[in-house]
Amino acid sequence: MLTAVVDRRNHAPPIRAQNQQGKAMRHGLPIFASLVLATAAVPAQATITVLNQWHLGEADSGASAGGAGAATTVDSVGGFNLNKVGAPTYASDVAPRIGSTLSVAFNGTADGYNNMTAVASTLSDNFGIEAWVKSNGSTAGNATIAYNGNTSNAGWGIFRFGGSYGLLYGGNLGANVSPISTAWTELALVRDNGTTTFYVNGVASYTTPTGPNPPSGGVGIGTNPTVPNAEMFDGKIDEVRLFSFAPGAFSASDLNIPPPVPTPMLSLRAMALLGLGMLALTWLGLRRRKANTISA
Repeated sequence: MLTAVVDRRNHAPPIRAQNQQGKAMRHGLPIFASLVLATAAVPAQATITVLNQWHLGEADSGASAGGAGAATTVDSVGGFNLNKVGAPTYASDVAPRIGSTLSVAFNGTADGYNNMTAVASTLSDNFGIEAWVKSNGSTAGNATIAYNGNTSNAGWGIFRFGGSYGLLYGGNLGANVSPISTAWTELALVRDNGTTTFYVNGVASYTTPTGPNPPSGGVGIGTNPTVPNAEMFDGKIDEVRLFSFAPGAFSASDLNIPPPVPTPMLSLRAMALLGLGMLALTWLGLRRRKANTISA
């Protein structure tokens, strides 16, 4: 009588090897999951090139809260410094969580910073200009917030029209977009591949195909760029930037908006990855118990 001999060597690895393999995987999976989650949390690289940035305080010589504005406010990127008009002052009142410690306060009648003889950029497409703004509540007349060109016939910028924030393309377009606010507000004008969009606190609030005339004239923050003592802004301005980008490459996430406030809630992607990791650990545990049962 023949006795069947079953060779189990090719059917399952030794119990010790299974345990070692399970142990390695149990230790490795949490590390892998942590790396995946950490990678998911890394912010995307900016798609813009900042051409000019006026911090309006931090880079200025001798700047301090309550002190008189410096003779020039420094462009820390492009070297296009602006000259003081009137008597603006520095303030410690700043937008939260953008890394700023000083802003500049303008009185609406005689204060500003400008260069009356040259523009900072000659771009007429694929550009952006942004600023943090806090109005004192004035709705009288119109006022320059940040402008590159000539407000009458050339260039582009951010403006206050009476009681509204908006955009101005000198000689082409003036658009009221959002009511002024006595709270800090991030305003941005972006022209991307033939489309103009105005953003309020990172939200697209106005769109038009209309574009600007090529910039010429000067640059003004809180005051008209080319006309003395005209279109003066009454309030505080901070962190003005001009930037460019490849056609179609701009994203609202490129704006100088603070990151979301961290919350305990995980993102859907993180929750899904965590769920998969837990399922894998459960499966390994079941395999281990089965292996132990067989060995017993």
